[in-house]
Amino acid sequence: MKKNTVYTLGSLIILLICAFCFVVLPAVEGRTSRNQGGDAPVFGKYNGKEIKYEQGSEFANFVSQFGQMYQMYGQQLDQTTYYQIFNQAFTSTVMNYAFTEQVKKSGYKVPKSAITRQILPYFQDSDGNYSSKLYKQASESIKQELHDSAESILTANRFSEDYFTTEERLYLTPLYGLKTSEAEKSFIAKMNKEQRGFNVAVFPKENFPLEEKLKFANQNAAKFNKYDISVITVEEKSNAESIAKRITNNEITFEDAVSEYSEKNYSDTEGKLTNSYQYQIENILENKEDLAAVTGLATNAVSAVIQTKTGYSLFRNNAAYTKPDFDTEDTQRVVTSYINAYEANLIEDYFTNIAKKFIAETKISDFKSAAEKFNAKTSEVAPFPLNYGNVDVLNKIDTSADGMTNAEKNENFLNAAFSLKLNEMSEPFVLNNTIAVIQYVTEGSSSDDDVNTSLFLTYDRNAATDAVMKSDKLENNFLSVYFDNYMR
Repeated sequence: MKKNTVYTLGSLIILLICAFCFVVLPAVEGRTSRNQGGDAPVFGKYNGKEIKYEQGSEFANFVSQFGQMYQMYGQQLDQTTYYQIFNQAFTSTVMNYAFTEQVKKSGYKVPKSAITRQILPYFQDSDGNYSSKLYKQASESIKQELHDSAESILTANRFSEDYFTTEERLYLTPLYGLKTSEAEKSFIAKMNKEQRGFNVAVFPKENFPLEEKLKFANQNAAKFNKYDISVITVEEKSNAESIAKRITNNEITFEDAVSEYSEKNYSDTEGKLTNSYQYQIENILENKEDLAAVTGLATNAVSAVIQTKTGYSLFRNNAAYTKPDFDTEDTQRVVTSYINAYEANLIEDYFTNIAKKFIAETKISDFKSAAEKFNAKTSEVAPFPLNYGNVDVLNKIDTSADGMTNAEKNENFLNAAFSLKLNEMSEPFVLNNTIAVIQYVTEGSSSDDDVNTSLFLTYDRNAATDAVMKSDKLENNFLSVYFDNYMR
């Protein structure tokens, strides 16, 4: 069974059986009582209607049904599976409420005959025939629960079937639901026609040489000066000015002000600045022009009030700063971290220049030889159509090769891929954490004019689910309630 599957209401008529054999999953048995007052947990509301996990509720029935289905498919019931079961049940309950609400607005009522047809199979004898004896033996409460469950499911199903079809067909055409025109199928088929295959060469940014990092570091050494500074940070400027005045007048020590007033957004409990390299200090200042006022403080001097990203601060210089030693591994790691975070263009420019040399080399030798010379990782991508997001109705892009993760949503890649002429090479472009070059080498074409229209229905259902789950009518507390009640 696939994870995150949302079953349609039509496929869950069998939920009625839960009236006879409600299943309490072992992972959650007895935990409901852990709530305050022992009340059943409320996972959310749809248009004011609570979604509770209690016996007889739609939510509990869905949980039971999904639990049985997982077991039927041989799934091991562990914490991960329980979460999936509850999550799917919650979504199905919300959809049940939403569909039912729309049907009731239309004035439709489920015929008694339809309810009867739905209930009768639960009173069959061993030969599959209706047994009045079994029916009479059933308690009135069970009969009523079956009746109510059947009415609820059939009401919701009326909406689901009218929009998303059923198995009932006239020849090959479904009697209900949205239809797919031949023109639409032809349009989708044409989208799959033109397909292209490529050679890909990537230069991973993680291979940026240490000597290039140190070259930058030596040219910008001041960024890596390390300071011994304490800081007091408060929300209001007037409060910061008052603290500064008291420190100046020796009415309070800096240390006591840290303890009494500081929100410690940038410091440890003692007030010591936790990110103390010059570039880190610069990043917490609202106005970078104030950097000199902090780094230029004399030993034991306290700055004026300086605006920082989360308030107003007073800085005190505790000792002389330490210059960086770029020969040590610790400092080299700091430089690497800084360049990765703040100097992406430096890395991209470096590998873009190498990629351009690689392209020039391919004109002299060939793709693979040039890749070996410039240490590029290469792969071949089988022909695929222009398929943003790898939607199921079209052939998909193989994204398993080096650097190709999420290429189906990378506009740099797709623009390059479908702008090239046969055997032409692209300009270097950013692809994930690499600089990439591609060569269009294979023309492909789909010979299949048929489109899997059943997938259209899946998209329609998924779109409906997405819309309802994002509705303002839904109060969704599923995550917090589940983890508070069943994961602790």
